Amino acid sequence: MLNINYFKYNTLSLVFLIVSLVLLSCNSNDATVKAPQEDAAAKKVLQGTWINEFEGNAVFSVKGDTIYYNDTLSTPASFYIANDTLFIENHSLVKYPIKSINSTNLVFINSDGDEVSLVKSSTTLSTGEYKGAVNLNQGKKVKKDTVMTYSTKRYHAYTQVNPTTYKVYRQTTNSDGLSVESVYYDNIVYLALYEGQQKIFGQNIVKSEFQSLVPKTYLDSAVLSEIVVDRVGSEGVTFVAVLTIPDSYTNYRVNILISPDGKKTLSL
Repeated sequence: MLNINYFKYNTLSLVFLIVSLVLLSCNSNDATVKAPQEDAAAKKVLQGTWINEFEGNAVFSVKGDTIYYNDTLSTPASFYIANDTLFIENHSLVKYPIKSINSTNLVFINSDGDEVSLVKSSTTLSTGEYKGAVNLNQGKKVKKDTVMTYSTKRYHAYTQVNPTTYKVYRQTTNSDGLSVESVYYDNIVYLALYEGQQKIFGQNIVKSEFQSLVPKTYLDSAVLSEIVVDRVGSEGVTFVAVLTIPDSYTNYRVNILISPDGKKTLSL
């Protein structure tokens, strides 16, 4: 007599095995695509310092698996060469198609789509010593006290900018059309407000609090620079939080209103 349950069990097992083999095959193919084989010979040729002969300046220096740029703020980055392409691993991966490379010349397409031609220096040139992550407040606490009066109320505002080790990454394109990365430390600002001797508000402010008002792409690259007193009125005391992209002229200014009963409201 045919055992129906046994037949169903073996059929399901066979289906499960086939599906597993298909998924394993797909994953294997994906891994092959995501990990192109490195061109070790081209990496060896790239070792040394490369200069822009027309302008006479060092563009970058290559040592081992790392590229060092000709300034003190751009972060050294790991790299590899595969499929006639130079891949540089900043906070995000950047790639440059290589048109030709040999022991003395390198020609590639930069981030602007322009062709860049470099020659290898016959002598070792300095490309600048990277200083590491930058703290806009020089690693010091910055304190401010402000006394204000409105009608019969006397307010005392206190802010303190505290440096942190939270890193902010800024991507820029240098004069040679290369995408480079600088690293800065963010800040936490302690904000307190008193009416007379009574403390009505006290809190550490971090930049993530402004994510509903500031575009994410900007916020990710910005540093919470400071919080300053703006005005006092019947609604309370208004502060301004300044979010700055380092080494640029752009900033977002977010209003922080602290009401007489200690309620916080954010607005642009």
